[in-house]
Amino acid sequence: MTGLFGKMASSARAMSARLSPTRFKNREDGTVTAFAMFMFVLMIGAGGIAIDVMRYETQRAQLQYTLDRAILAAASLTQPYNPEGVVRDYFEISGLTNYRLDIRVEQGLNFRRVHAYAELEIRSLFMQLFGVRLMTSPALGAAEERVNNIEVSMVLDISGSMGSNNRMVNLRPAAREFVTEVLDVNGELASENFVSISIVPYNGRVNGGALIGSVFAFDDVHNASNCARFSAADYQTTAIDPAVPIRRISHFDRVNDDDDQLFETPHCQTDQYGAILPWQHDETVLHNHINSLGTGGWTAIDLGMNWGVGLLDPTAAPALQGLIASGHVHPDFGLRPAPFVDGDQATQLDDETIKVVVLMTDGANTNQYDLRDRYRTGYAPIFYHPGDDQYSVWWEDQGQFWLPAGDPRDASGSWEAEPHGGWGHYGITSTEFAADGPNAFDPTGSAGGTVLYWPDLWATYTAEFIAEEWFEEPARASGIWDYHNDVADNSNYRYAAQAEADANLRAICDRANEAGIVVFAIGFEAPADGQAVMRHCASTAAHYYDVEGVEISEAFASIARSINQLRLIQ
Repeated sequence: MTGLFGKMASSARAMSARLSPTRFKNREDGTVTAFAMFMFVLMIGAGGIAIDVMRYETQRAQLQYTLDRAILAAASLTQPYNPEGVVRDYFEISGLTNYRLDIRVEQGLNFRRVHAYAELEIRSLFMQLFGVRLMTSPALGAAEERVNNIEVSMVLDISGSMGSNNRMVNLRPAAREFVTEVLDVNGELASENFVSISIVPYNGRVNGGALIGSVFAFDDVHNASNCARFSAADYQTTAIDPAVPIRRISHFDRVNDDDDQLFETPHCQTDQYGAILPWQHDETVLHNHINSLGTGGWTAIDLGMNWGVGLLDPTAAPALQGLIASGHVHPDFGLRPAPFVDGDQATQLDDETIKVVVLMTDGANTNQYDLRDRYRTGYAPIFYHPGDDQYSVWWEDQGQFWLPAGDPRDASGSWEAEPHGGWGHYGITSTEFAADGPNAFDPTGSAGGTVLYWPDLWATYTAEFIAEEWFEEPARASGIWDYHNDVADNSNYRYAAQAEADANLRAICDRANEAGIVVFAIGFEAPADGQAVMRHCASTAAHYYDVEGVEISEAFASIARSINQLRLIQ
């Protein structure tokens, strides 16, 4: 028994030793397996979270994409459906489910704004192990189409080269389609006109026409036509002040060489062909004006651009008011041209107005002609005695008057110290003539004699006749070279060539872009130098179009879409 109890006691002591806290404390068997199991669970959880997050982000991106497309479509002023219904239709066909959608629509006479908020609940696969059963994916956006007040100047090339290669044939429908699309807003919202279009045709001149002539001041040298001649300084500003007299291109004939040498072809049109059509809203009127355009003449892109920009400058407001008063412009345009100023930033447009120039050419700047200043106005050195039908032509180098025998073109005649009939017959003295030349003539003091007025002279005879017959022929007969040689050059007097015109064009385009006017430029089969200045004029590289043939229609259509484009506002 003793042995048995001894063995049992020994076993108890051994068991007690094995169960001793100290022994458990010092043993490390099995700890790696427990840690590995813990890390495995964490890795599974992290991977599951990543999968849930990826599912969440995919659904969120699809939700936002669907919402953006839906509100853009719904905000369009030209779509005829209920804006909220459009948004819901987009979501129904998107394949999305379990979404909540809140839509708010604001619209007025000239705008539609669609706000939308969407939520999509996604049930988690793994994150629910951590207590997250659902994840909410939000999407928010707003789109607006606002028909701002739009002021457009179409500056169209009607020079002679536009008659080649069907350019004018292709231009007319392209320009008409542009007008139709841009004016579409006026048709949709007929209670008010938001879009005004001015058409400025140009060749080597710009015919202001009767409407422009009625509200812009021109100098009083003549009143037969309204073609402006601008100085280099005039291209350094967007403004053409209606109250400040504009220099008219002289009324003269530089092309007629018929035997009678009488005035037949005015350098500036005296009719309404190719005239500026300002601030118009009527599609038919604009289309008819475009259809009436033909081709002929040189190219002065700078003149066209200066007028196009000037009609967008708020300085022209009194002129527009005058045409409203006369019934030629719609009263809806009474606050135009809108100010450039937006707050304190003088180089930005009013937020409610878009000002656009569409400048088009098929060529490059060439020559611009006028009379020289000394022969443009005042009295000519030609005295006439009506009673004896006798002319007396003063020759400065000779210091005498040439009195032709009979017809003033007659090479025979005589030199005299004073005009036929004597100084008194013309109401002046030799001293007054020496001081002021023919401008000393005072009609009120004459005894019947007269001195020819330069504008009347140019309006009666051709430039070639005046230069070659009045001044050059007698000198040939007497063997004396004509000091009036520059008069002989009047028919070819070029006051601006390509270099000057290009500099003027670049200047007015710079001023327009600085003012915030959007300039679209179209080079229509234009040469390299023409394309260069047109690229300079365009507001950005994307605003320049280099086109050929029927591509001109695509260019105008693209510009029209740009003007009417939608804007995401949030």
